[in-house]
Amino acid sequence: MNLTEQHLDTAVSRAIIDADQRSALMALATGDDIARSNTEEEQFRFISGFNDIFLAIGVALFIAAAMMAANLFDYSTLSLAVCALGMWLVSEVLTARLRRAIPSMLAAIAFVGFAVWASTMFVEGLTSALDPQMQNAVSLYGAAIGGCIWASLYLVRFRLPFSVLLVSGAVVWLGFLIVTNVFVGLSSLQEPIYFQQLPASYALASGLVLFGLAMWFDRIDPDRKSLRADYGFWLHLLAAPLIVHAMMYLITGLSFGGLDGGATAGSALLVVGLFAALALVALVINRRAILVAALTYLGGALWYLMSQSERTANNAELLSILLISIFVIGLGVGWHAIRRALIQVPPLDRLDHALFSKQV
Repeated sequence: MNLTEQHLDTAVSRAIIDADQRSALMALATGDDIARSNTEEEQFRFISGFNDIFLAIGVALFIAAAMMAANLFDYSTLSLAVCALGMWLVSEVLTARLRRAIPSMLAAIAFVGFAVWASTMFVEGLTSALDPQMQNAVSLYGAAIGGCIWASLYLVRFRLPFSVLLVSGAVVWLGFLIVTNVFVGLSSLQEPIYFQQLPASYALASGLVLFGLAMWFDRIDPDRKSLRADYGFWLHLLAAPLIVHAMMYLITGLSFGGLDGGATAGSALLVVGLFAALALVALVINRRAILVAALTYLGGALWYLMSQSERTANNAELLSILLISIFVIGLGVGWHAIRRALIQVPPLDRLDHALFSKQV
């Protein structure tokens, strides 16, 4: 008799095995544990069949119905709490028992959203006597703290990798509120440049912390067979835009999305150089998120450089998009070959061995 995914899901729901053991058994059954070192990809454990999409539609409709029901009670604290409870019960079926990724992600977002909303409404009711400015500050802190608590509770109960993103995002937001208030309270607002750089500096610091945590998960699971690899994936996905956008602003002075009116050929070339460095990092750590976050800046830099030349000015947009598409396709097709050649070059070979002692 052959074990199926349904058997393994049932074993997880009955606490016979845990989710990590289920992933390891699936990897063993499919031969992924043998071939992973040569063919490893950032696996998207999102969908096992069309039923997942069907369930996701059902969850989306349930969320819409919950919103409509809460509206009947003017989005009171109790009505929102009931909506959050409903999403928790949905998660007990779709996440704890069936382990359906996409429906579970929707349910996680909805649960945390309703729970944070309800707790924020509750706090606002308790602080109604405060002045509006103080009440607004309390609401912001309450929402951030609530996000940390409810997302963490969801992660502990269901061990859904996506919920790591929700927890990390809430923690980063809470940290930003604290850092901003501390520095605004201790410093003079007559230093506008400093306060423009403060959010970018915080984003870079928090992004590096998340990146380090993601690399820790990658280090303890170099073959990427367990849920730890999924935790690392979501942490990389959040860390990448924080690091990239902060670096581009602090080093080149460019805002999100590319080049503004103050751009120069030097800043555009600097963007290209930073992108090359980030590409090297992406290849060494075998994660693509940081490259995706930087593509917009590369496109803006290439467009600017081509727009400055009479020969290419008229077709700058076409040429920049064409060059990026060729680069992405080429790098995607040759990723493993390029990486294998790259990590044989000192000192990258020693760095790769230190990060991923088993991974090729």
